[in-house]
Parts: sequence; C-alpha cells; structure tokens
Amino acid sequence: MNKTEISRHKSVPIPESITKVGRGYPDKLVIFQLSASKFWWVRYYTQKKILKKSTKTTIKQDAIKSAILFYEDILLRERHLLPLINSPYFERCANEMLLEQQRLIDRGERNPKLNVDDKQKLNSDILPYFRGYDIKEITYKHIDDFIAQIALRGLKSSTLKKYTVLIRKIFAFAQRENLVDRVPSMPKIRMKDSARGWFSNDEYVLLRKTTALAIKNKVVVRSHVITDEMRFLITFVVNSFLRPSDVKNLRHRNIQIAENAQTYLRILPETSKTVNTPIVTMEDAVHIYRDIVALNLKNKKELKSDENKIEVKSDKKDEVNPDDFVFFPHLTNRNFALDTMRRQFEAILKLANLKTAYGGEPRTMYSLRHTSIMFRLTKGDHIDLLTLARNARTSVDMIERFYARPLSGEMNIDKLQSMR
Repeated sequence: MNKTEISRHKSVPIPESITKVGRGYPDKLVIFQLSASKFWWVRYYTQKKILKKSTKTTIKQDAIKSAILFYEDILLRERHLLPLINSPYFERCANEMLLEQQRLIDRGERNPKLNVDDKQKLNSDILPYFRGYDIKEITYKHIDDFIAQIALRGLKSSTLKKYTVLIRKIFAFAQRENLVDRVPSMPKIRMKDSARGWFSNDEYVLLRKTTALAIKNKVVVRSHVITDEMRFLITFVVNSFLRPSDVKNLRHRNIQIAENAQTYLRILPETSKTVNTPIVTMEDAVHIYRDIVALNLKNKKELKSDENKIEVKSDKKDEVNPDDFVFFPHLTNRNFALDTMRRQFEAILKLANLKTAYGGEPRTMYSLRHTSIMFRLTKGDHIDLLTLARNARTSVDMIERFYARPLSGEMNIDKLQSMR
C-alpha cells in the first residue's frame, strides 16, 4: 500500500475506479468505488448539488444500470413528477416536513417563528452536509459526525440540541410517510444549565442611579442619546416579567389598565416565545406606563412641530395611537429598535460596572426579566412557582433550572425561620 492510499479518506472515491456511465448520458454521471464500501456508488452533479447513492451491487454492469435509473429518477424529481416515496432524499423530506409544519402554523397550532428558525438551520448547516443522501442510508454515525463538525464552531450545547431535535423531526416525518422503518438514535448532547445574570436589590438601585446619571450627562450611543425612555424601559420590565422580544413588539393596544381591588396592567403581546397568555404586572408598572404615555405624547408634539419629520397617525391630542409601539416608537425597524435598546443598556451596565454578576454570569437586557422573577421569589409573600411560571409565560422547570438557580436559603432566611 502506497502513501497515497494511506492518506486517502475512506469516503473519497478511488480515482482509477471513476467511470462514466456511457454515451447519451452526461459526463457528470459517474460510478465509482470507495475504500469504505464493497459496493459501487453513483454520483451526479445538478443544480449546484452533488447527489450520490450506493448502487448496492459489486458488479460493474449492474452498477451502471442502477446509475441510469438514479439519473432518470433525478430528472423526474426535478420536474416534480415523482412521488415522495420514490425519491426519499433527505433534502426533499426536510422540505416536505417544513410544508407540513407550515400548515400547523397556519392553523394556529405552532409558533409562527418555528419555520423561520428551522429554515435557517437547514439552509446554513444541515442541508449542505446531508444533500444528496438517501434518508434511509443516514445512520447515527452520520448525524454524530455532523454534530461534531458544527461543534467545532464553539456552539453552545443548547444550540447543538436544537439541531438534533430538527433532524429528529425530519426522520419522524419520513417514518410517518413509510420512508424509513425507524428514527435513528440521536447523539446525546450533555446540557449544561447556566444561571442567568440578575441584579440584587443594591445592584438594581445602582443601575437606576447610573441610568439617571447617563440621562443627565446626555450619553450618546451610536448617535442615539440615552433619555428617560431607557429609564422607563428598565423599571417597566422589572415590574412586568417581559422578555426583550416582547418589549420590541409591544404596542399600546396590547396593554390594559386594571384598577379594581388590585391595580395592575394586563399585557397580551401579539406573539410570544412560548404560550401566548396575558401577563399581569406589579402595581408600579401602572405608574411607569403612564409616564411612558406622557413621554410619547411629548415626543409626538415635538415631531409635529418639525415639518421634516413624519406626522403621527392619531388625531387625538391627548392619546397615543393604539398601534404605536410603546418603546422607541420612532424607530420603525423593530430589529434596529431592539438593537438600540440593547446597546444603550450595555453602555449603562459598563458605566455602572455591572456587566457581570457576582458569580461571573454575563448580564444582558434579559437580566431585567430574571431580576423580575427573582424579586418575586425573594420579596414575595408565599409566591407559588406555578402561579409565577404561568404569569411569566415559562415553566416551573425553567424557573428551577435557570431563573431560581442563584436562590439560596439566606435570601429567604425569614421564611426559613418562620414559626406557626
């Protein structure tokens, strides 16, 4: 055995075995042998994709016949004349799974963001790796090799887990269509739960003082001055349990003020990361929201006085338009609005020297939601986890694993020492 044979990977075609199918067929249609297989393989390049498949035969003439059938199937599939069961390529199964998932989304049974996230993972990583594979030929080893490859990019275990979940969904679809007998085992991803950074009471006071100082000094972050809007945003989230994604798309029409035996806001964002149920806030959120409304009205009047700026939609002088966004409404691109909020918040964290928690956990805007939940656990009077989880639109398990992980007995020493 020479050095070339030693260095060649088992999955690389043996050069001298590569054979064109013959006259009347494209030169890109070839059969070849691998060191890793006793069978001949067929390969064809089409639409910027390399398709390959085992012919399941060791006889060269039979392999050529199989290659011709393989080529004819590709032509039929590209013309959409071949039923799914006759072309069980991984890529087609993935696309059909997305179509099925979209029907569930259209019926309101799945989150609209589901297909957006799945398509991104498929197009960027999964399909380029598995393109051309017959789904029946993909084994645990193939999937494990794929996970090992993308893990080299330093992806978190939670992200790797999402990839295996998506691949499992594609195989589950294929199994329902009788394209595979069973779903292969998925690589086990060891999940490492990390506590989210939050603010203790003293740190929260410091955060608010630093925000007020940044406003007074007119600190500029990427051409945007930090104003009272940021101060209201910080205190509003801590009193409302909202996620940053909820804040980004929150409109005035999503908020109702309830002033009965208890005073609170009832918030129902139009979309949610999880189940979309109403959130009720702390009483302070009502006063903060009224301050936000007053600020928005003030900003509207200033906009009206400037002919070079966009006129507001509402004709009512003392009311905000229900369709207006609550935070940073002048930024119509909501992704840019959220980025602006995050940048300003990070600048405030840096000024206050609060970018990392005591245990080293990084703090972001999401830490405000974490603080909201932790304040209920440490300051609330006999708050039960189920009520807290339902209101924060999460689960008891998530609170125990992530939000409440920093909770210690010393934080609730009064409850531990209480006597009947």
